[in-house]
Amino acid sequence: MQVDGLKCCLWAGLAVCWAGAGAQEYVPATITFSGTDLSQAELLAFTGLKPGEPVARDRMQAAAERLTASGLFDKAGFSFDGATLTFELAPSAAVVPVEYDNFPWWDGRWDDKALNAAVAERVPLFHGALYPGGPMREEVVAALTTLLAAKGVEGATISTAPVGDKDGTQVAILYHIDSPAVVVAGFHIEGYSGVWTQPLEAVEKAAFRQKLDRATRDKLADEVRAAYGDRGFIDMTMTGPELGEPKLVNGEVTVPLRATITSEGGQYHVAGIHLSGDLFMTQEQFAARAKLHPGDVADAGAWKQVQEMVMAQYRTHGYLDAKVDTTPVLDRAQHTVDYTITVTPGAVYRMGALTVVNLNEKQKADLMPYWLLHAGDVFDPDLIPRSIANYHAQRAEKLQLVRAGYAMKWTGDPQTHVVNVVLTFDLAQTGASMETPHK
Repeated sequence: MQVDGLKCCLWAGLAVCWAGAGAQEYVPATITFSGTDLSQAELLAFTGLKPGEPVARDRMQAAAERLTASGLFDKAGFSFDGATLTFELAPSAAVVPVEYDNFPWWDGRWDDKALNAAVAERVPLFHGALYPGGPMREEVVAALTTLLAAKGVEGATISTAPVGDKDGTQVAILYHIDSPAVVVAGFHIEGYSGVWTQPLEAVEKAAFRQKLDRATRDKLADEVRAAYGDRGFIDMTMTGPELGEPKLVNGEVTVPLRATITSEGGQYHVAGIHLSGDLFMTQEQFAARAKLHPGDVADAGAWKQVQEMVMAQYRTHGYLDAKVDTTPVLDRAQHTVDYTITVTPGAVYRMGALTVVNLNEKQKADLMPYWLLHAGDVFDPDLIPRSIANYHAQRAEKLQLVRAGYAMKWTGDPQTHVVNVVLTFDLAQTGASMETPHK
């Protein structure tokens, strides 16, 4: 970020240049800010300048630098025409929204607006977004700590973490209460008929004392939907889970949750399953492996199994970037669903380098005859455990070290479509020796 160089202006018909005039004072009748949607009043208050009061060039420069230091602006230039002091601002493209993970006093319906407003009263120029590398990040932490103290939560520890999209680009910054613990006091589901008592009570029971955050909220909602969806009631609708009144109990923040079933809908059956693209298997093989067939109850869990089975076939043929698109078409009159799977395969990945950790050269040589992935081969991740299994089966009587555990990590380069694999053996799991036994 930078502050623009000085600009010259006309005053009383004469060209007046700012350079060398740091001590000279000017009296702007008005002060304005361009290039931003933030209010003129709050920007003016932030700079500390006032219309009608004398101001030297150095104070104008300091005000511009303070604006860029906030992180909200990449550049802040200023000019004076004899009457109006104008700050020309360039908003930063690196500013991201703020999200709050577990602040139940303000976001009963998981809406950040109330907490953003409370923070904005304490952090100048804050309106729910900030530059992660700027001072506002910690200023928001301080404001949240003060707000929690007012709720009786003294000395809270708050952390921040980037939120990324599927490509790894930061799209938000998440604020989370690390301590005290924030947990579910209880989960109550309303509005369901008696046939659902057993599965939904199981969801309620399992929720007790889980840590409370947005992931927990989404997980519980998914579990309620799954209870219906796995029985073909894919039209079920619900509200929540919503947060109840938080309480501080034995050093923890406990929060009740509630969800309401607004409609259970009706049970659906499968009309058909259609697949677009190469299955890498015959239709007969597909039918034998799939857990869902025409005429079956439209079991949402079985449908996920079908999708995963299709994706697994693409992965074993090197299509690590394959994307699956599923388009269910509901016939609400007949209560049937027609499924279509379309796969965009992407590029084929191939085996690159293999690195083996914690085996000596002799042990590596013992392993390699059983290794099924060679440089340039189409990469099939299933061949990694299969290689180790073959090694175990053939060498167990001679090499006790193969009884040890191992971890595998493989990384594909999206540019070269080459996959490098690292195998790390952990002999400590079984107490096996690292030494190769003598024959």
